[in-house]
Amino acid sequence: MRLVGSAITTAILILGFAAIAQQTGPGGSQPPAGSPQSEAPPANGSQPQVDESALRYFASQGDTRRVNAEIARLRALYPNWNPPSDLSQLSAGAAAPPPDPIIERLWNLYREDRIAEVRAAIAERQASDANWKPPEELVTALETVEARRRLVNASDSGQWQTVLSVATESPGLLTCTNVDVLWRVAEAFARTDQPTRTRDVYTYLLMNCANPAERLATLQKALTLLPEQQVTDLLQFERKTGETPDDFGSIRDELARRRVERASLDSKTTASAEDLAAVERLIRNTNEAGPVLILGWYNYHHGNPARALELFKTALDRNGAAKAAEGYAMSLRALERLNDAEAFAYEWRERAPENMKIYLDIATALLSQDPAPRLDSQVVARIVPVVTTQRFSDGAQALGWYSYNTQQIRTARDWFRTALGWKPESEPSAYGLALSTQRLNERAAFNAVVAQWRGRSERIADLADGTNPGSRRQSAPAQPRAEVDVAPPAPSRPAAPRQMTVERVEIEQPLVRTETAARQRQSEARSVLGRSCAMTANPAGLSGDAALTRAWCLMEINRPLEAVAAFDRAISTGSGRAREEAAYGKSLAYLRKNLTSEAAIAAAEAPQTRSRQVELGASILTQRALAAYRDKRYVETLLALSERARLVPEQNDLLLIRGWSYFNLGRYKDAEQVFRAVQRTGHSEEASIGLNAVLEVTDQVSQ
Repeated sequence: MRLVGSAITTAILILGFAAIAQQTGPGGSQPPAGSPQSEAPPANGSQPQVDESALRYFASQGDTRRVNAEIARLRALYPNWNPPSDLSQLSAGAAAPPPDPIIERLWNLYREDRIAEVRAAIAERQASDANWKPPEELVTALETVEARRRLVNASDSGQWQTVLSVATESPGLLTCTNVDVLWRVAEAFARTDQPTRTRDVYTYLLMNCANPAERLATLQKALTLLPEQQVTDLLQFERKTGETPDDFGSIRDELARRRVERASLDSKTTASAEDLAAVERLIRNTNEAGPVLILGWYNYHHGNPARALELFKTALDRNGAAKAAEGYAMSLRALERLNDAEAFAYEWRERAPENMKIYLDIATALLSQDPAPRLDSQVVARIVPVVTTQRFSDGAQALGWYSYNTQQIRTARDWFRTALGWKPESEPSAYGLALSTQRLNERAAFNAVVAQWRGRSERIADLADGTNPGSRRQSAPAQPRAEVDVAPPAPSRPAAPRQMTVERVEIEQPLVRTETAARQRQSEARSVLGRSCAMTANPAGLSGDAALTRAWCLMEINRPLEAVAAFDRAISTGSGRAREEAAYGKSLAYLRKNLTSEAAIAAAEAPQTRSRQVELGASILTQRALAAYRDKRYVETLLALSERARLVPEQNDLLLIRGWSYFNLGRYKDAEQVFRAVQRTGHSEEASIGLNAVLEVTDQVSQ
């Protein structure tokens, strides 16, 4: 094994490998042990004075590993030193000078890695004999072990600067006998943004350390920390001859795999034949799905979907899971095998978001073929609920065109209307709605579409002006109506439209319409208290006015439950006016947390003006209605809305909730009246969904 001295290893940390190469000559390594240069005697012609007690002790114990490690350490410290020739006799059990029993005990403890006990024994002996000193080699060995432990602990806890500091202070650690330490130092350089130093440590390892497994592991670690080009540069140190040649083939294969993987994501990047062959070799030599997926995506994005399909099938067989299924479905689509693609993608649609997306895209492409395909009823039956659940506008539009081109005009109209509800700015859906309403001679609906889109769609304007016949989107002759039910699900049971209505109420209609004076009071309180308002404090010691000011400030920073305690203090200690305002504020605080019962109780804790009574009552009833509607308690919803309507006029969003509640209770005439009333106010989109639901149900009943 080739080793370096402490001066050179310190240079790794301080100067970098370039300086080491200059110091050690061509190749950057120290002359091998046993060469004439390494055996050159000191200038005075004598061997250096070296403490060989540890070496002799390990040899007498037959501990070959420790003997070799000690020889390596001594050579690192004393490059001109040679081990004594009688060590082989000691290791074979030949007679040796009797050791000092105390020293022997210390070395035994050291050999068993009981370092703390060694230190304790040394301290105990020195306490009884102040002139006694442990062997220098033992002290050095202890310091080395302790330094290694500090370095490893720092590395394990991510304290990278400490790793480098310990390594600088203990350069004797940085030899090929401590490859793990060198790896940790290299990682510390990488984690402290010094990749060049990381490369230098790896270069040193590959130039000087001989263990093939450790050399390969060095390259594997380099793969995780260095840019690929630097890893490629390190491959030049591969030893192809000698007793223990290297095999860095796995490193080259990994680099090739990475290059092909990058090219697999970019159709403009082409991988070399050598890299592709390397990935093919990986596929043959392993049962993993990873390389197969990479080559599959490469072929897909480089215009070979047939080969990609084969590879994705292999990846599926190797448990490639959702990603393999995604590629397989996309390859079927690229090969224009849309029926097969839809059937396969349907089975995988819920495995991952990407699988759902590709299913919807394939289903849309299947429905959008020109001319319109004759699809089996089972195919359409599984497409419709997925499109509806996902609220996929393009899919709804495709169902609209499929219905239109198979002469299901009323169904087409409903799908186009649904698509616009999910994506209001979709011009193709608007055009489809215009065509279908024109075909159905629904003049009012047609004129409404034209009025909204005339300035944004030339073909809709032409349709209104009679310059675009527009009876069909596609040029193929009309097909007879297929016996396939593609009607969108009746809005009577679509959770989506009803939930959308509730969300509009919550977002667009503030549940608590705080009067101007209250809003002003909050802002004034915030300006008075400033940052101190945000600090948690017990209001028990405050006066009524001070507690009221703090409560409004807490409302301003949206901490209503803390404000309740302050309002309570103001109610119990404040004047009549302060108590009224505090009871009002407490009600608002509870309403912010949807605690309607508590809000009602709070409102009664002090007399309120008529306007505030109305405001609080309406807000409380609004929240009760919304909560009941979410829980599908439609009778309670209607009761709360009716009670609220006696206080204030009912706005459109709540009218829509009333309409859907009637609808879900089977009171279709009442629902129709409400939806038409909303439609007359200009909210035609939401109301139209409700009216269509009513018409669909009543038409089915009449048939």
